[in-house]
Amino acid sequence: MGYIKGANRNQVILFPDTLDDYVETDNEVRVIDAFVESLNVGELGFKAEPAKDGRPGYDPRDMLKLYVYGYLNHIRSSRRLQKEARRNVELMWLLKKVVPDFRCISDFRKDNAKAIKEVFKSFVKLCDKAELLSHESVVIDGSKFRAVNADNKSYVSSNVSKVLKDIDEKIDEYMKELDECDKVEAKPGALEKEDISGILDYLERRKKQLTDVLAQLEACGENQVCTTDPECRLMKTRDGIRPSFNVQTAVESENHIIVNYDVTDECVDWNLLQKGIEGAKKALGVKNIEGIVDRGYSNGNEIFQCLLNGDTPTTYPNKGEKCRIFRFRKIDDAITEEMLTSNDKHVLMKCVSAGVLPEVLKRDDIEMEIYKRRESGSGLYLNKETGELVSYAEMRNAGGLKQEKVDVKREEPLQKYFERNMEKDTVTCPMGQTLFYAGPGQPNGKKDPTIRRYHRASACNKCKNKCTMGKRRIISFKEGEMQIYETFYDKCRDGKIYRRTNHTFKYLQPKEEESSWEEWVIIRFYPNYQHLRKRNTIVEHPYGTVKRWHGAGYLLTKGKLMAAAEIGLSFLAYNFRRAMNLLGTEKMMEIITA
Repeated sequence: MGYIKGANRNQVILFPDTLDDYVETDNEVRVIDAFVESLNVGELGFKAEPAKDGRPGYDPRDMLKLYVYGYLNHIRSSRRLQKEARRNVELMWLLKKVVPDFRCISDFRKDNAKAIKEVFKSFVKLCDKAELLSHESVVIDGSKFRAVNADNKSYVSSNVSKVLKDIDEKIDEYMKELDECDKVEAKPGALEKEDISGILDYLERRKKQLTDVLAQLEACGENQVCTTDPECRLMKTRDGIRPSFNVQTAVESENHIIVNYDVTDECVDWNLLQKGIEGAKKALGVKNIEGIVDRGYSNGNEIFQCLLNGDTPTTYPNKGEKCRIFRFRKIDDAITEEMLTSNDKHVLMKCVSAGVLPEVLKRDDIEMEIYKRRESGSGLYLNKETGELVSYAEMRNAGGLKQEKVDVKREEPLQKYFERNMEKDTVTCPMGQTLFYAGPGQPNGKKDPTIRRYHRASACNKCKNKCTMGKRRIISFKEGEMQIYETFYDKCRDGKIYRRTNHTFKYLQPKEEESSWEEWVIIRFYPNYQHLRKRNTIVEHPYGTVKRWHGAGYLLTKGKLMAAAEIGLSFLAYNFRRAMNLLGTEKMMEIITA
């Protein structure tokens, strides 16, 4: 029995009469075409009028259709888009068989960065028209996207100064070696004079480069600079510290549509909560909204400013607390009814300091308490169970400092000491596990080669015995030391250890200006934990999908504006796919053409 045979390549085939016959009625390219054609590209910022002289350009609508289709199908490269426009039947239909050059495709994204972001906003409005957006709450989160900047083109001021010092030392060494080559005959295997001169030339060029970088750092007043893309910053990612942009998104909580985004050079999310909520409100056209965020946004000042705006910044409180606590000094100011309904934040803060809640803070999730200091100079202690603030004496009377002996399971050691093996440079612990060299000792933050540290995480994590006080269980040997008898280990041999068992109270560290306060205004804000539990399921999926389209979050363009355009296309593609899955082709066409 033979295989399935294909058609004869030389046989005449009768194709459909029109190009439209190749595209099904429910194909997504028809929705792309209808959406782009419904836009007023001139108002969005595109150059809509064709040039009167010279060779005619491409219609910005066609170029936008090409990009939307490309990002929907994981194609971001301008060369690949050109190739697909030549061979892809769907793109032939969408572009009417127009095949732009890859340079024109790339320049379109570069020249219309602001207009592309407006296209994203237009589609968000379309989703709002289709009743896909929730106006009650959004989930705000940030993620790092790799910038177009090599790691070796990123510099930190401290590292640059250190490298310059090393280069100067190397130049001095090679200069001495060059002088010796002129005086005496070169030894076998030594560098020749021409080789040393080449090395010196390279070191001089490197020194000049780093000197320019250091001058650039001093001029801008920052501690880091990226030479390829100066607008990006070194940020901590899963792959280590890399030049990146911090992309902030606001995802509505019902259908997981991205309603707003922003590209920043902030390394952390600490100061971005209020900005993210304001952007989401503007995108949705609402006065107040709930912004659900993670612990990275736990800036107390930002959270309270959002509360004064009438918004709800839902985030986890500090560890060990059931609510977020804000402390203010109590002042005796007269408060009027007009001040309570004011929109001025300074006036609202006067109301709070006077111990009166303004209208914007009269909510079910906010409480106010006037606390009078019980003892002169004492601090505040928070009762984690009741949420009550007490003095030091009250906390002590309640048993807050009580310590008890707790039974701890221990295993019988094979020996009472840590034994060092000089030949293998290893250490055998009392349980018989082998520990390996972990670097020199660092007393007072400086490396000491005479002190050698040993540990082995895989062995220590499984061990029930706590033989060192350190968190990582690292044992240090001084020069010439062969055995260490760990006294703490001997104390634990009987299976009992002193531990603080009462963790009911938490000390609230007062600020320097709070030490003289006699009366405190305490405001408690209780977050909605049910909303917090849904945060990951709402915001992580869009990021994962978009980064897959981006090739694990790697950008192709330089600068924040260009990065915003590129990411905006990916977010537009995500929203487009999401809306198509929720509504279907037919419904989408009805909404667009309505």
